[in-house]
Amino acid sequence: MVKFRTSKKIFIHIDCDSFFAECEILKNPQLKNEYVLVGREIVVACNYKTKALWITTGMPVWKAEEILKGRWIFLEGDHSFYSLVSRKMMKYLKENTLSIEPFSIDEAFCEITGLPELYKLNLEDYILKLQKDVVEYIWVPVSIWVSTTRIKAKIFSKLNKPLGVFIDISNSRETFEELPLDIVPFIGKSMQNKLKYSCENVYDFVNLWYWDLKKNIWKSATDLWLELSWVNAFRVKKSPHSKSMSRGRSFNKNITSNKEFLYSQFLLNFNHLYEEFSLRNYKLKKVSIFFRDKDKVITIFHYNLAEYSTSRKDILEIVQRLFQKYYSPDNLIRSTWVVFWSLEKITFQQLNIFQKVRKVEQENSQLIWVINKLNQKYSSHKVAFGTDLLGKDFESKWGIRV
Repeated sequence: MVKFRTSKKIFIHIDCDSFFAECEILKNPQLKNEYVLVGREIVVACNYKTKALWITTGMPVWKAEEILKGRWIFLEGDHSFYSLVSRKMMKYLKENTLSIEPFSIDEAFCEITGLPELYKLNLEDYILKLQKDVVEYIWVPVSIWVSTTRIKAKIFSKLNKPLGVFIDISNSRETFEELPLDIVPFIGKSMQNKLKYSCENVYDFVNLWYWDLKKNIWKSATDLWLELSWVNAFRVKKSPHSKSMSRGRSFNKNITSNKEFLYSQFLLNFNHLYEEFSLRNYKLKKVSIFFRDKDKVITIFHYNLAEYSTSRKDILEIVQRLFQKYYSPDNLIRSTWVVFWSLEKITFQQLNIFQKVRKVEQENSQLIWVINKLNQKYSSHKVAFGTDLLGKDFESKWGIRV
């Protein structure tokens, strides 16, 4: 019989409420009492006043318009500003908790073991004080959930929002009885299908036999089982430098060739991926999209840029262009992916008068930017780099061969 060491630590999961929409309200306080939506073709985020009308993330804009009947403020989003607010929050948490593990642009896990006692507060008063301090520091509402492991704190993140607080440091499994299985992070549709005959909720999951999970699903499920059984087994992956980043969505029960639906899935993939991309302060040189069809055959399409880019607008246009070019109504699709390749960390250096090479690089980047703008305004291929005209497959409006 294997015995596991029960966690004696205290973790919080802190998450900003309607982060993108609240950042827009922070920039323009006059929007506070308006119906605020962020996105383009689909709703990426909206404030709680809008959510009260059953408008949800991923909803097509035209459908939201029908519900709101013109009473809304629609914004494309400012990811540079969102990243600034995110970094400000992460900086504060790093300085005021024992450790921090960013989980996305607007949420993080932090360890707070012993801090309430240090400030001579009980746990609830300490959490309320931390919440108040964070809100006053970044001026965006946050909710906090507290437990003895990271995943256990995370599964309560749908409760009591906005400005919610939920604390459960007990070792009772009864808390899980009303929680659906899909509320657990990393339990996707594939794992749910494997567990559907044995689990209806989180309570059923934690009462499964550990060795059955290890045999049938392996480590991904056993780590989650341990976390929900009060054992620290999960860590947010920390990579100093990734060669690629990806985000995908599967819809195995709804295999389709519907163009509008597939396009919305690519947009959702892109938006979630770009959040992480901007949070990690990367630039990229290659973008890909994946289609996985009904026979589970994966088709990949790539686009190589001449220079590194961080522009959300330009990268999104590449994804849109790849989709428009390679979508086929004859193919039934079960999942989609967006991938960013050839990543480099953005570094900021002070130039001096002797750094001629760096100056030339900057001038070349400016030249590429001007060419891109000219081609966008006056149609494809009006201006291009001479080297790109050497290839017979020249077709890119960016002056770059695909």
